[in-house]
Amino acid sequence: MRYSLEIRKFIYSQYFFGGLRIAFGVSLPAVLMLTVFHNRELGFTIATGALGACVVDMPGPLKYKHNEMLACTVIGFFAALATGIATANVLTLWLTVVPLTFVLSLIVVYGNRWPQISFATLFMMIVTLEEHFTPMQALVNAAWILVGGLWYTYWATLVSHWQVYRIEQQALAESIFSCGEYLMARADFYDADADLDECYRKLIEKQIAAVERQDAARDIVLRNLPKLQKGKLDARRAKLFNLFINVVDLHEFFVGAHTDYPLVRGEFGGSDLLIFYRDLMRKAALDLEEIGLAVLQNQPARAKISVKAELRAIEYELELMRKHGLPGKNPEAYAAVAAVFRRLWSATRLIDRMRRHTRQDVDVTETEMRIDNALSRFISSRRVPPMQIFSNLTMASPSFRHALRVTIAVGAGFWLGRLLPLTNAYWIVMTTVIILKPGYSLTKQRNTQRIIGTAIGCAATVALILLVKEPHLLLIVMFASMVMSYSLLLFNYTASVVFTSSFVLLMFHLLAPGSLRLIGERAIDTVVGSAIAIAASHLFPYWEYRLMGKLVNDMIAAMRNYLEASGWGHAKASAGAKAAKTATDIARAQAKGEAVANQVLAEAGSGAALFADSNARAAVASAPEAQSGDVAVAAPSKETASGVEPAPALKSANATAAKLSSVAVGESTAAATGAGASAAATVAATALDRNYRYRLARKNVHVAFANLAQAFQRMMLEPKAQQKFVAELNDLLVQSHVLASQITAAAPLLQSLANVEGYAIAPVERTLAVIREDLVEAQAGAAPSEDHGERMKELTRGLDSMVVAAERANQIPGDVVHDLKLLAHQCKQMLAASMLIRKDASVIRLPA
Repeated sequence: MRYSLEIRKFIYSQYFFGGLRIAFGVSLPAVLMLTVFHNRELGFTIATGALGACVVDMPGPLKYKHNEMLACTVIGFFAALATGIATANVLTLWLTVVPLTFVLSLIVVYGNRWPQISFATLFMMIVTLEEHFTPMQALVNAAWILVGGLWYTYWATLVSHWQVYRIEQQALAESIFSCGEYLMARADFYDADADLDECYRKLIEKQIAAVERQDAARDIVLRNLPKLQKGKLDARRAKLFNLFINVVDLHEFFVGAHTDYPLVRGEFGGSDLLIFYRDLMRKAALDLEEIGLAVLQNQPARAKISVKAELRAIEYELELMRKHGLPGKNPEAYAAVAAVFRRLWSATRLIDRMRRHTRQDVDVTETEMRIDNALSRFISSRRVPPMQIFSNLTMASPSFRHALRVTIAVGAGFWLGRLLPLTNAYWIVMTTVIILKPGYSLTKQRNTQRIIGTAIGCAATVALILLVKEPHLLLIVMFASMVMSYSLLLFNYTASVVFTSSFVLLMFHLLAPGSLRLIGERAIDTVVGSAIAIAASHLFPYWEYRLMGKLVNDMIAAMRNYLEASGWGHAKASAGAKAAKTATDIARAQAKGEAVANQVLAEAGSGAALFADSNARAAVASAPEAQSGDVAVAAPSKETASGVEPAPALKSANATAAKLSSVAVGESTAAATGAGASAAATVAATALDRNYRYRLARKNVHVAFANLAQAFQRMMLEPKAQQKFVAELNDLLVQSHVLASQITAAAPLLQSLANVEGYAIAPVERTLAVIREDLVEAQAGAAPSEDHGERMKELTRGLDSMVVAAERANQIPGDVVHDLKLLAHQCKQMLAASMLIRKDASVIRLPA
C-alpha cells in the first residue's frame, strides 16, 4: 500500500471535508456560548440541535440535503418538546417515550436519508430524558434545540454552496477510485495461483462498491446540471460531466472484458502471457488512481504510467501463437486472449481521454452526451408518500418489526439506566439506538465494532489524560478527535468510535478535571447498551433470506430487459418488409400485454423481430447522429437486395467511422473496439451509447445486481440456520455477472451484423431466443428441460457452422468474419450462463 497516496486521498476526500464542516458547525455555537456568554448549558443545548442535524449531512445533492436537514430539525424539535413536557412525571414520561420511540423508528419506511433522520430525532429525544422541565422550560429547551438545528442546516448549506464544484469533484474521484479497484480485482484472475472462487468473491465486492459510488456521483452530477436547450455548458461543468460519463463507460468496459478464465488458465497457465495481462491491468488501475487524485486536488494528472512494454509483449506473444497455428488448433482460447488484448488496449485509450479532461488549459464546452430531459430517468425520485407509514403497520413489514425492537430496547435501556448509579444514564439508551439496525447482521457487526472502538478510545484517553497536563493541548486533541470521528464514520466505523469516545471523554474531563469516573461509566454504558441491542435484535427477526426472493426476480427481470434493450430486436436485413411489419405488430401488441406480443412474435417466424419489445430496435434509429443522417445503418437499399452492392451498410459505416471517432466513446463502443470489431460494429456501438433506454437498462442491471449481492453478504453474517440456498445464490451472482458482461460486449456486434447483407445469422437469433427463454423461465422458477443440454449442443454446432460458412464465402469481408467469430464465442458464453441462472433459480425457493 502506498501510504502517502492514501493520506492525500483522505485529506482531499469528501469524508475529511465533511468532518471539518461538521466539527466546526457543531462546536462554533457551543464555543460562542461558553466564551462570550459564559453559559455552558445553553451552548450544549444548541449543540444538541446541531448534532442532530449533522447526522443527515451526508454526501448528496444540495437541494435534498437542505430539505432533509430541515425536516430532521423540525421533527426533532417536536420530539424534544413532547419529551421535555413529559419529564415532569414518571408515568407521563413512559407514556410519551414509548409511542414516540415507535413512531420515530418507523419513519425509516420512507428510505433515502430517513433512517438518519430517525436516529437524529431519537437522539434529540434521548438527551432530554434526564431533565425535569416545566412546560415553559420544555418549550424553551426545544426552541434552543431548534435554533441549533437551523444554525447547522444553513451553515452546511452555505458551505456546500461555496464548495459545490469541490463536492462534485470528490464524488467523481471516489467513483474513479472504485473503478480502479474493480480493475485491480479483475487482474487477479490472470494470476494462475489465485483461487477463482476467491477472485469472484472479491470482484463482486468491488462491483458493489463501484455501483454505489457511481450512483452517488450520478445523483450529484446530474442534479447539478442546468437546464439547457443545447448540449453546451461552461468549461468547468462540462469537464466534470464528461469525466462522469467517461468513468461510467470505463467501468462498463471493464465489466464487458470478462472471458472464460478456466479456459485461458488451462491453455496459457504456464506462459508469461497471463503475467503480462495481470501487470497491464494493475498498471492501468494505478493510472486511474492518479487521475482520481488529480480530480480530488483539482490539478492536471501527472505523467501517465507507461504500459507500452506490456502491450508490445502481449502483441508479440499473440503473433507467436498465430505462427504456431493456435487459431486453428484452439480457436476458442485464441479468440479469448486476443479479445482481452484489444479490450485492454482500448481501455488505455479511454484512460488517456480522462487524463486530458483533467487539464486546466482544456476549454471544453461540448459534452460527451446530449443533455436533455431524458437524463432525469437516471435519477431516482425522492418524493415521500405520506401515507406509506400506515401501510407498514403490520408484522409483515420489516420496518414495523424494527420499530418494535427499538421501542422495547429503549424502554429496557431507560429502565436499567435509572437503576444503575450512573452520571449519564441516557448513554445506555443512546448506545442501544446507535447499534440497533433494521437487519440482524448489521446490528451484530455494529455491536462488535462499537465495543472494540469504545475500549480502544477509553484506554487511549486515560493514557492521554495521565501524560498530558496542558489543557490547551488537550483541547486541540479533542477537536482533532471530533473531526476524525465524523470523517471516518462512513467507511471505518470502528476507528470513528475510537475518536468519538476520545473527544466526548476529553470534553467532560476539561469541564470537570480530576475525575476518571466518567471513563469507566462510558465503558459500562457501552457494554450494557450493546448487550441490550444484540438481545433485542433476536426479537421479531426478519431474516435477510425473506427479502431475497424479490431481489432475485428483480435481477433476472433487469437482465432480460438489458438483453432486450441492447438492440437485439432487429430483424435480419434480408427479411425486409416482413420484419418491419412484424415489428409494428409487436409494438401494437405490446400495448395489450406481453402475452399477446409473444403470440405475434411466435407467428412471425424466423424473419421477425427477436424480442417482444417495440423499443428494443430503436437504439440506432434514435441516436442523434442517426436523426441527422450521419450514421447510415438504416435498412438496405434496392441495389443491396438485388445483390449489386453486397454490404452498403458496412461501406457507409466505414465512411463515417472517422467522423464518429471524434464523438464520445461509450462502454459499448469500447467493448466493440476492444474486441477487435469492425468499423461497422464501432459505429453501431456509438449509436447504441446514444440510446438512453439502453443506458437506463444497463444501470438497472447493475443496481439490481448490487442489491442482491449486498443482501447475500448480509445473510452470510446471520446465524447458519437462517442462511438459505447459499451455494445456489452465490453461483447465481457469478453467472449473472458473466451474462451481463457478455451482453455488454456482444450488443454492438449484433447491431452492426443485423444491418449487413450477404449472410444469415439465424443461429445467433436462435441462440438469443433460447437465452431470453431461459431468463423468462428462471423468473418463473422452471427447471431446464431434459433435452436442454442437447439443444445447447445443437445451438453451439449451429454457431460454429455459421462461422465456417462465413469464412468460405468470398463476398463477406474479413472484418465481418472476425465479428462473427467474436459474436459466436460470446453467444456460447451467454448461453451457458443463462442455463446456469435458470438452473439455480429453479432450486431457489424464497418468499417473493
